[in-house]
Amino acid sequence: MPQVNTTRFLFRTAPGMVYSSHGGDPYETESMCSPFTLQQFTLTFGGASPLAAGDYVVSFVTPASGTLEVTINSDGTKTFAAATVELDAAIEATAGLGDLFTVTNDGATVVTLVARSANLDMATPTTSVPGADTLTAAESVAPAAPSLQMGLFYQYASVVQPLAITGTPRGATPAMLPTGSTVIADLRGVIARVVNQTTLSGDFNGLATPDVYPAGQIWPGLLRGTVCVRVDPASASITAGGQVHVVIAAGTYSVIGAVAAVADGGNTIRIDNAPTGNILGRAVAAEETLQIFGNRTTGRYVPLKVNRTN
Repeated sequence: MPQVNTTRFLFRTAPGMVYSSHGGDPYETESMCSPFTLQQFTLTFGGASPLAAGDYVVSFVTPASGTLEVTINSDGTKTFAAATVELDAAIEATAGLGDLFTVTNDGATVVTLVARSANLDMATPTTSVPGADTLTAAESVAPAAPSLQMGLFYQYASVVQPLAITGTPRGATPAMLPTGSTVIADLRGVIARVVNQTTLSGDFNGLATPDVYPAGQIWPGLLRGTVCVRVDPASASITAGGQVHVVIAAGTYSVIGAVAAVADGGNTIRIDNAPTGNILGRAVAAEETLQIFGNRTTGRYVPLKVNRTN
């Protein structure tokens, strides 16, 4: 059933929206986070130690402070080891850089910068040197984060980015979309929207783009309750009480973590008849295709009552 002229507010609360029936169904969530890989740069001295006399300059184009330069000087007797220590300290002491990176050095030739924010993505610094010696800047690790769209099913991910205390932001568990090796016991719940919308990504208001939590964002994973779940565009219509299959690999269907009405071999997992101890999902109403002012959007959604029993 298409909803035409649906307001932006109602549409944008559709994917992952948690809601109760007239009976006031309770719901249960767990704290999850969008995992990420932090950007890293290396600055490597090369040539023959000691460094040739002159200034060694590193230029950074920052998101808030424009171009910042860090300079150390050699009098012609400075060793590579001493230069790495000095450059490390100079970067940390530069306003606008020390706030962006954690800086370390190996005491030999390399200074390493690790971004403090999961959402930092800067251009590789540039360098200038006075003589035959070199100072090479490189992006050793590119920033990355999976696209965990609201209204899709998720499972636990491995901790890949060690953080200061728990290995994850504020103790939340990192999430991932299902994969071809996912079994029903791996499925946890649905990426939900019990969140202040000011924490969403900058392109949140785009009607053609599914809503995604930013890298490192804490968000609720719905374990029990009724939630609006995304339907794969290739699926037949899902009806109340009909079959519900979670897409875990591309085949007939393409949206991993979405649901479909008909099985696609090993590319889907059926959950409306799940055995005890696993995620159980039941369609409580027919799906709806949401439209804004008569224009089709990305949204086919179905109200699904989920219940993870462990």
